[in-house]
Amino acid sequence: MKVKELYKDFYTVDDAINMDFDTVKNLQETYSNKLKVVLSGGKYFKKAENANFIDHAGNKWYDMMGAVGVMTVGNNNPFIWENLEKVFKAKSYAMGAVSYHNIAAAFYRNLALTTPGQKLTKAQIAGGGAEAVEGALKLCKIAKRNDPKKTKILSTLGAFHGKTAGAVSLGGKDTWWAYQGRLLLDQITHIPFNDVEALKKELSSGIYQGFIMEPIQGEGGVNVSTDEFIKTAREYCTKYDTIFVADEIQTGCCRTGKFWACEWWDVIPDVMTFAKGISGGIIPLGGYIAKPEVYDAAYGTPETAFHHTATYQGNAYACAAGIAALQFMLENDLCAKAQENGKFIMDAMNAAWKKYPGIIKDVRGKGCLIGVEFEPVPAAKKEKYGKNWAMECERYFSEEFRIQIMHSFNNPKVFRWLPPLTTPKEDLVYALDAFSKSVEHVHGLSEE
Repeated sequence: MKVKELYKDFYTVDDAINMDFDTVKNLQETYSNKLKVVLSGGKYFKKAENANFIDHAGNKWYDMMGAVGVMTVGNNNPFIWENLEKVFKAKSYAMGAVSYHNIAAAFYRNLALTTPGQKLTKAQIAGGGAEAVEGALKLCKIAKRNDPKKTKILSTLGAFHGKTAGAVSLGGKDTWWAYQGRLLLDQITHIPFNDVEALKKELSSGIYQGFIMEPIQGEGGVNVSTDEFIKTAREYCTKYDTIFVADEIQTGCCRTGKFWACEWWDVIPDVMTFAKGISGGIIPLGGYIAKPEVYDAAYGTPETAFHHTATYQGNAYACAAGIAALQFMLENDLCAKAQENGKFIMDAMNAAWKKYPGIIKDVRGKGCLIGVEFEPVPAAKKEKYGKNWAMECERYFSEEFRIQIMHSFNNPKVFRWLPPLTTPKEDLVYALDAFSKSVEHVHGLSEE
């Protein structure tokens, strides 16, 4: 019996690929979160290739957001797909959390080769960033289970680590804590990002199982760690027996011009979380990788070995995408590309800042993770244009020039650049010219 004989309005994959916009809109708004797309001004893109989209009307768009840093190797990277097809044709054993997996084993080893000093060698796979952070959080707690003095986790204000219960508790934004009781907040202390004295004070208390920080706060507004802050974190975590976790979900995989952002400071953390660019945006994949002594302190006993397992850990297709993405990044030197394109973007942002005074407040970041902070809108114009000029600039930039870009949710006055690292130079030239014209537009509004 054919499925349409059972359910006449069942949509096959062929149906979905050819679906018109009105049907897509109706189905998504009826059966999923309507406001998420409506309030975001969501578009309907039917095709995606490298740094370009084609919408349902046949218009070409430019991707300068990369699905918030996911599309490091470009949308629908053919090299990733070729490797997934190899796994399918080999009929590889795909699932089984407690079995040996050839594809997963190779991914773990390859990932370890990229870590700072090759010191982090024990990996745990997850489905995405928030789950990766949950795993790192549990790792800290279980590894320190026999030390009764260590009862808390340290994090930073403005941080974003995901929206599951543990991850959102670690995040330093009360907006995302709402309506969920106390979450894990009684077990977590938040200090201001880059506040060295607060960091020293808390870590020297000796009560912390782990300190979790982003080397660059992405959602927080592209706030770059100072040399002193991140190096003090490493020094004091070692001194006071605290596990130092670098959340590299947005900053890893060549995004900042180093394979892992902590390499900019010559810092070797005890644990790093990863996701986003690790699988080329084809299959969900995330996790963490840790120093063996830290991992084994948590899971190196029969008592604890099964305390963090999951059905999809070691999935052959996810790990194959991870292998292929790592290979592509390394063979195409995407770290160098991130530095080259990042400088090109940064120079253009600074030129717009200088040319149109009173609109841009700051430009910061590393590689192709760049934040442009906008000045507040004068009180008389706030009702029309919002609290800061970022929103109007973003609206004009997107609608007039068909460019996908996004502000930071934790810091909406910051306009972020996270383009695929494979973006052709001519696409960047187009986008940067469009940005300059958008700032000019906003500058005109400010002087009306």
